[in-house]
Amino acid sequence: MTSESEGGSKSDSGLTIAFQPIADISGNRVYAYEAIIRGPNGETATQIFESLSPEAKVSFDQRCAAGAIRWAMSAGLGTSGARLLIPVQAESIHAPAEHLEPILRVSRLSGLIPERLIFGLDGYRQLSGPHLAEIIDVHRKAGPLTAFSGLGPGHAGLALCGRYLPDLVILESELVSAIASSWSRRLVLEDLTPRIRSLGLKVIATGVDSEPVLQRLRGYGITLVQGEEIASPAVRTLPTPTLRRAA
Repeated sequence: MTSESEGGSKSDSGLTIAFQPIADISGNRVYAYEAIIRGPNGETATQIFESLSPEAKVSFDQRCAAGAIRWAMSAGLGTSGARLLIPVQAESIHAPAEHLEPILRVSRLSGLIPERLIFGLDGYRQLSGPHLAEIIDVHRKAGPLTAFSGLGPGHAGLALCGRYLPDLVILESELVSAIASSWSRRLVLEDLTPRIRSLGLKVIATGVDSEPVLQRLRGYGITLVQGEEIASPAVRTLPTPTLRRAA
């Protein structure tokens, strides 16, 4: 995957990368920008990944990560102070150090230190324990943070969080967006949040699509939030969230 010569947002294979902020509402600042990959017909990164051959899957995330770093830096990430969250399909990481090395090379050449990278692992529950532990260890020694993506109802994945201790946990958007209207989902999040916090992990709540949802999250002490209420994804630019301080 290669970027356009003018720092564009599309690759030669038709992939597009947009950026959506994750806001820290405790300090009214952008904590990170997530790179959101879409195919030429709007396919998600997961859908594209599942359609690839086993050989192509290995390099897909590397190429997407490299493109995301270049385009984010071109859009001004370097002077923003924010991190860059790059979703990664855990299945593609066969050899963690080998998978990470070319991404870090692009990061350094672009002027982005590894410590400002976050890799959000999708499908981490399908990996063996030793493999998952190796990925986290390789990331930690090299500088990037690791996030487990998709924690939701039923506490699926919570045991792995406690056992392998990633740096962050990303809550399912479906769980978060329902807490303003669903009593049962509020109970799930009320129980889940202190469990995650007791492990010393940061929580990112995605799917924040209304002010009532945002206020509920404030009440739970969740300060890293993402969603349409915060800012929509944008191509070619790093959008600035509009946040109101809590009363």
